[in-house]
Amino acid sequence: MLNKIFNLIIALMIFVVLFTALDDSIQIWHGKEDSIPVTVNTLAGPGSGGIFTDYIFSFEVLSLLLLAALIGSLYVARKEA
Repeated sequence: MLNKIFNLIIALMIFVVLFTALDDSIQIWHGKEDSIPVTVNTLAGPGSGGIFTDYIFSFEVLSLLLLAALIGSLYVARKEA
């Protein structure tokens, strides 16, 4: 019973911290509507030097490496179980 009360207190404290952080962020960003608009063409369009122009090969190799790691971890986990 004491453990459940302790867990409840910790959860409430985390909720209060997160709520306070969100409330402060709203007050900090209030009045900053005149920001610079960002579009897809400015990030990844031709001539912008985005991720899909300069680093496409590295991006694809990394995705294949992560896929191989995922399949390997599933194979190892199934083999032990």
